[in-house]
Amino acid sequence: MRVFKCKTCARIHLEAGNVFVHFADNNKLRVFLDYLEAIDEYHYAEINKAKGLQKDVFLPVADTTVNMAFSIAEFHELKRIIHDFLNGAKNAPAKGSCLKSTRFRLRMIKYEHIS
Repeated sequence: MRVFKCKTCARIHLEAGNVFVHFADNNKLRVFLDYLEAIDEYHYAEINKAKGLQKDVFLPVADTTVNMAFSIAEFHELKRIIHDFLNGAKNAPAKGSCLKSTRFRLRMIKYEHIS
């Protein structure tokens, strides 16, 4: 898991497991961190455990049916790495490159029920 400023597109990227999120600038990343800080992860962990789910915290991705899923430890690491990046911690990752040159578009497939 890491946060870095892209040397290709100058945006900030969050790479967390299978998730790769882009932020236009530090202010957008700060808004995301404020959102994370407002979540009571232990409350949601209890609810999700009672539902039999393996992950503790689910973060919906706006205007999609996709959720980012984290254990309590992963959620704490996510907040820590963002905090470290925003505060210029020496252990924050150096600049990296984004997927701009290797990006592809996912084509939606229409599924039909066959009787």
